[in-house]
Order: sequence, then C-alpha cells, then structure tokens
Amino acid sequence: MASKSKHYGDISNWIKKVIESCETYQQTLSANRLLHNFERQLREEYVELYWSEYQYDIIDPLRFELRDKRSRLISNI
Repeated sequence: MASKSKHYGDISNWIKKVIESCETYQQTLSANRLLHNFERQLREEYVELYWSEYQYDIIDPLRFELRDKRSRLISNI
C-alpha cells in the first residue's frame, strides 16, 4: 500500500501507520528503509527546512516510534 498524497505530512502519517502495523522484526526493517527514503527525499527537496525543522518535527518522532516498536517486538520473543 502506498501513500496517495505527496504532502510530507500525509506521508509521515502513512509511515507512522506502517510502523504501528509491524508484527515482526523483519517488517520493521522494511519500515526503516521506508523512513530512510522519506528522510532522503525531505533532505533533497527542502534543504534549509530539513535541518531547522523537519528533522526534529517529523523524522526524529518517527525514528523513536520505530525504535519503540522494535523494542516491544524483541521483548515479546
């Protein structure tokens, strides 16, 4: 399933839903690649805004969400 909108806020929400839906550690690896590609896209399209806002407001919360999800999955093993 792909995000239908090109707006960074919609894509961010979609990635969050992907992370929340992960049921295995391997699925979090795919979510991590998705997050990495999104981050790269933001850095290339919004160079100045990325470093001043987007990294802290969009990317870091998604990273923390993914890290938390991985921790919960590993602790359930």
